[in-house]
Amino acid sequence: MWYGPQASENQTARQLLQRLLGDRAAEFTADVVPGGDGHDVGGPDWFEVDAGPGGVALRGSSGVAVASALRWYLRTACRTQITWDAPVPRLPDRLPRTGTAARTTSPYLHRYHFNVCTFGYTTAFWDWARWERHIDWMALHGVTTPLAMTGAEAAWQQALLRTGLDDGTARRFLGGPAYLPWNWLASLDSWGGPLPQSWIDGHADLGRRILDRERALGMRPVLQGFSGHVPRELIADRGTRSTTLPWWDFEVGVLDPRDPLFAEFGAALLTEQTRLFGTDHLYAADPFIETIPPVTDPADIARVARAVHGAMTAVDDEATWVLQAWPFSYRSDYWTPDRTRAFLDAIPDDRMLILDLWAEHKPVWRQTDGYRGKPWVWCMLHSLGGRPGLYGKLDEIAAGPAEASADARGGSLSGIGASMEAFGGDPVLYELLADVAWNGSVKDVRAWLEDWAEARYGRRTPGLLRAWELLHATVYDADGPGPPGSVVVCRPTLEGDLRPELPVHLAAPPSPSVPPGLAEAWTLLAGEATEEDSAGPLGRDLCDVTAQVLTHVACDQQRRAADAALARDTDRFRAAAGELLTTIEDLDTLLATRPEHRLDTWLAETGSWASTPAEAELYEADARRILTVWGHSRSELHDYSGRHWAGLVRSFYLPRWRRWYEYIAEALETGSPYRAQEFEVSLIEWEERWTTERSEQATPGQDTAGATLAVVRTLMPRYRASRG
Repeated sequence: MWYGPQASENQTARQLLQRLLGDRAAEFTADVVPGGDGHDVGGPDWFEVDAGPGGVALRGSSGVAVASALRWYLRTACRTQITWDAPVPRLPDRLPRTGTAARTTSPYLHRYHFNVCTFGYTTAFWDWARWERHIDWMALHGVTTPLAMTGAEAAWQQALLRTGLDDGTARRFLGGPAYLPWNWLASLDSWGGPLPQSWIDGHADLGRRILDRERALGMRPVLQGFSGHVPRELIADRGTRSTTLPWWDFEVGVLDPRDPLFAEFGAALLTEQTRLFGTDHLYAADPFIETIPPVTDPADIARVARAVHGAMTAVDDEATWVLQAWPFSYRSDYWTPDRTRAFLDAIPDDRMLILDLWAEHKPVWRQTDGYRGKPWVWCMLHSLGGRPGLYGKLDEIAAGPAEASADARGGSLSGIGASMEAFGGDPVLYELLADVAWNGSVKDVRAWLEDWAEARYGRRTPGLLRAWELLHATVYDADGPGPPGSVVVCRPTLEGDLRPELPVHLAAPPSPSVPPGLAEAWTLLAGEATEEDSAGPLGRDLCDVTAQVLTHVACDQQRRAADAALARDTDRFRAAAGELLTTIEDLDTLLATRPEHRLDTWLAETGSWASTPAEAELYEADARRILTVWGHSRSELHDYSGRHWAGLVRSFYLPRWRRWYEYIAEALETGSPYRAQEFEVSLIEWEERWTTERSEQATPGQDTAGATLAVVRTLMPRYRASRG
């Protein structure tokens, strides 16, 4: 059970300083004052900093607030920062004295973090060391309301066993580790498993450790609710009222909320979850996240809503339902105003918190009348599946939440958050979001970016400032919903115009032209970088900008190769397709210079959880499949979570395009037609073999970290002519 601010919050905050600052932590003090200085527990979060001769005093209403005070001091006084790709700040020999800074008070009760999908696309195989680092990052960035899914499988296993199902059926239903989030979303089950008992036990322990730390810092984690998804064996055994809901390649069994088993199992699940993990009275449940409810009458929709919340209140009379607003937009043809109104009005306003999941691009609050007065959170989705490419909407993030709050329809706004499906890119967006979370808005994004660049690189130069002006005007002021699609990660085809099959929900189509602003920023960053910068944040940004340039170039090369093939022009095809293969090889070489862009980093995480060779094989197969084939061999979700990662580019995407080259070249030489069906079958067979390989067969072993600048200097003359 959650009891409010923890007695150990001061100690936890001091330990956070020690982890982040090492020996320099002795120059800082941390003082958590919950309910002090006229602020009630549960009131607005605040922090203040007093930097004087005796050191730097960080004070705040919670451990999160104290950590945010540290972040403010590092950025404002020391001109440095801690991001997820640069976890060690550059502290001056003598800490600057600022005196007592004005108190900062957040206008938002909830500062949310995570998406259910993140627990598959990013955190699936994290260990405690990686989680500890990220919890520290969350505290620095003001997160108060993190989604907490790690270990939920243990509660599910126990609840399923209580229904009389055998253990094998229960673990088979849970599926594989990387796919657990879609089980929690009632989208699939029994895929990629069965889940080993050692995983369940280990992640129950990990989940408790995560929750203990989050709570000790003053966070209120969001745990699972129940939305009706159960094994079909249970439905068959009980003769229950139920339905089957399809989702892409899968279908799941869902209980009718009017059936007694709905309330019975929902209560059993939450009882087990509370026993294992405690509760902060916040529960995430999404009964129809991307599926259509099996009822049409608004009264039946209201009944579903009451059943879902009722399963929570049967165990916890303080339960608040945390609902993603995604279906209201994704299935807008179904969610008419009458149905949406009935669904929302069925739950008391103070017992629901709604996440406007993609508010920076496709806000839902306007079309739902501000969620009928219910508290809601303005969320930045940013990343769909973790696909590659620089992308963001800095101006919208800076102003959007404040504009929503000032609108009559958005007046019940109570939070801001990040709901990315995957993360690890575009740190600038998350730094800006954290400042908005504490200040309500950022008035001058250009001035903010100047401070950002100085803190990121440790210096302020005209070239670096100009580079960020250009990046702001191009990739970070995007009109579309995502970065230009990467042809590299798209699946080749010999059908039609020979253009690749784009992954479903591709955020934006591939573009063959390098934007002039991106090209100029590339030149500026490369010119400013030194060998010392190569392994740091400037090297990371230079790598990402270079990769973006190569993505546009590859698109142009593929289109020229396809046009030549359609014209049966062998020489032009070989030239353009050969350039494409070289660009893909160059991309892999570039990515290998960054540890955060390497497949072997991801695969090494899987091995750390295996207690037997069979488990190691299962975990790696899951990790490989979700990035590539995703589901069945002909899955419509194919390449949804494609990445620009060294090793993945070289061992998966490059061979696919090489195979495309070879099939076309042979047909041109022999004068035969392009055998599209044969190519498709051979490609599927090859992809399936790749997902069952082990890492030592597929990833490069050479550690080239730190060589980013050298690689970029080699590539620039080769690709300079392709810009513009």
